[in-house]
Amino acid sequence: MRGEKILDKINWYPGHMRKTRGLIQESLRLVDVVIELLDARIPMSSSNPDIGKIIQKIPRVIVLNKSDLADKDATSDWINYFKE
Repeated sequence: MRGEKILDKINWYPGHMRKTRGLIQESLRLVDVVIELLDARIPMSSSNPDIGKIIQKIPRVIVLNKSDLADKDATSDWINYFKE
């Protein structure tokens, strides 16, 4: 019982994330291109799943950071994936 009450109070989308998303959306009027920085070892996991909805039609450049720590073949595959 007590654990259920605690879980009811946990918010999976904290207020600071909502506030930041709003600030980004307001600032996008001034942006010509978005640079999305991803971890080359885990590019899909390090990407915000809502980024496409947030930036809409603004061009996006994806940069793979930490590529020296990632598998070279996997990084090459990810580069081809993102090019498509």
